[in-house]
Amino acid sequence: MRLFTISSLLLLSLASVSNASPKLENHECKACHPKIYKEYQSSHHANSSIYKDEIFNAIWEKHPAKAKNNFKCAKCHTPSDHALMKDPSTLAKNEIQMTEPISCQHCHQIESVEKHTKSNKNILTKKEKTFFASDPEKKGTKLEFKEKRSFFGLFTTKIGSPYHDIDYSNEDYYTGNSCMGCHSHKQNSNDFTICDLEVKESEGKDTCITCHMPQVSGLMANQKVTKTHAFHSSSALISKPALLSKYILLDLKKADNGFSVTVENKANHTLVPHPLRLAKLRVTIERAGKTIEIKPKTFVKVIGDKGKPTFPWLATEIIKDSSIKAFEMREVTFEEKLQKGDRVTVEFGYHIVNPKISKKLELKDKSLSKFVILTKKQFSI
Repeated sequence: MRLFTISSLLLLSLASVSNASPKLENHECKACHPKIYKEYQSSHHANSSIYKDEIFNAIWEKHPAKAKNNFKCAKCHTPSDHALMKDPSTLAKNEIQMTEPISCQHCHQIESVEKHTKSNKNILTKKEKTFFASDPEKKGTKLEFKEKRSFFGLFTTKIGSPYHDIDYSNEDYYTGNSCMGCHSHKQNSNDFTICDLEVKESEGKDTCITCHMPQVSGLMANQKVTKTHAFHSSSALISKPALLSKYILLDLKKADNGFSVTVENKANHTLVPHPLRLAKLRVTIERAGKTIEIKPKTFVKVIGDKGKPTFPWLATEIIKDSSIKAFEMREVTFEEKLQKGDRVTVEFGYHIVNPKISKKLELKDKSLSKFVILTKKQFSI
């Protein structure tokens, strides 16, 4: 009787500690998905809070909502902190903010996306332990955990996950629409659209997921033998930019008064649409043992008010937009005359943060403003 009482007290004690601490949603994921879980640790989703993302923190420090203690950014940046989602004034440096502000569970429980003018909204499933996923071979089915015994019960085969059911019937996970709750567009309080992917429908098979979460080598789960799995680390845009090179085609044409470079955007959305970014076309010429650097061409979206650049929350207009739109073919001319024997290297890439904006935000991490090459090509004249 005494043992039962001590056990009961111990359980009650553990329960009270558990209730007092933030609830971590990813702690079970690594048991079956060690490869993906390890990749997740360096992903944008795992580092999207103001305590892990220097860019976000720098903007939050200057944002007027900070003075009002109104962290509405949680809707997309830290949705796994459920207390904060209910009360935007409870922003605090807790374990969720530091390890899983956007958890695995959150993304895999998005049942649908509501479209709104200001920004879209993720609608999560109310079914407990049900995760959505895509698998063309299992599309339209739902996998529940089962144990099958064979040979008079001597052998046991386990089917599915012991932690959750898997629903393969949600079309949004095949089209990439499950990403559009947060990655579609955003308006500020002035009803001005700060950023917009401007996604266009296409007949191609590529989606947000196939491009930005491409298949890479390694098991998807311990209990399922697969050669590949969807890439869950930092966006391929940063960590594996070469994987996106097939969506940006480069060509060069020589002319009497110079030359031109054609940049073809094969993606179904605007290239580098965020106003913090800066896309750039760089050209160098190797001639007679010397390197000639041509002044780069930039592609940028500048937002502001009354003709002057401002912070996003103050913007009311687009001052300049030279970004390359979905399926656009942009021809860029250069006045430098090419000579026979020249070797021309063309690079297209971007700065995660426009160096001018980086300086204004006083960012300490210099890698945030470095030039990332998405694709390059060499031409012999």
